[in-house]
Amino acid sequence: MQDAWIYKSPALHAPRIIVQYPLTYIVMFLLHHKDTARNPINKMPFYYQSSGKGAPINYDVQQIRQIFLDCDIDGNKVLSKEEIKHAFARLGAAIPGYRAWRGLQHADANNDGCISMDELDELVRYANGLGYKIK
Repeated sequence: MQDAWIYKSPALHAPRIIVQYPLTYIVMFLLHHKDTARNPINKMPFYYQSSGKGAPINYDVQQIRQIFLDCDIDGNKVLSKEEIKHAFARLGAAIPGYRAWRGLQHADANNDGCISMDELDELVRYANGLGYKIK
């Protein structure tokens, strides 16, 4: 679906608002009309661009856990730093190596450099707190 310009009234604030009037006009207008009850700026039409898709949704805890389990390449039920790095890359981390290092610091209770299944819940909690979105 192509992007479409959709008209919305000022009462329905959209995520990406593009104002129809130049910014200098609006600033000068607001300085001139300080009384908000009589301020016709509220009647100016606003537009936003819709991509036709819904808003991005965060991964839930089970989905994040499954991504980490899927990245256990050798199947030994222990996640190495490289496997964690691969999982963060799948989640969409900008710098997956850094996230893997921070995840190990956060969740590796016995400091062996790997995440066992006992420590996985803490790593999943850490990754969930970062707010990765499903693309």
